Order: sequence, then structure tokens, then C-alpha cells
Amino acid sequence: MTKRGMYDRDGELFAMLDGDHIYDLDGNPAGDVRGRIVYDLGGERHWLIDGDALLDLRGNVIGYLGEAVPPDESDL
Repeated sequence: MTKRGMYDRDGELFAMLDGDHIYDLDGNPAGDVRGRIVYDLGGERHWLIDGDALLDLRGNVIGYLGEAVPPDESDL
């Protein structure tokens, strides 16, 4: 499973994308990705993904996805 950091426009990590699931920095579920749309836990559209860019629903860049993080031995 591929993990990628989710960063705001200032470069601060605020969440992790693990496959199609998003987790906050404490490891709690925060949402899911279906296609190019990020949904919150209530099933509401929250953000859009365009390549590595995170966009709000109006198409404004709010952050980006970092490089894939290789799995560590604890994930095996």
C-alpha cells in the first residue's frame, strides 16, 4: 500500500494518504479518496486531487501530495 503525505501550501504535513484512505497525524481516519474526489467521514465532498495538487471545491490550490513513502518493516 502506498503512503503519501498531505501538505498545506506552507509545506506543513497535516495528514497521510494510505491507498484510498486518509488519516490525521494521530492515525485516526479522516476521509477517503474516490477517483479524484476526497470525501470526509460523513461522505461529503471535501477536496479535489489534480495530479499531486490538493484543490478546494472551487479549484483553488490548498496543498499537495508528497512523494510516496516506502513501507517500513513494521508494515510487513
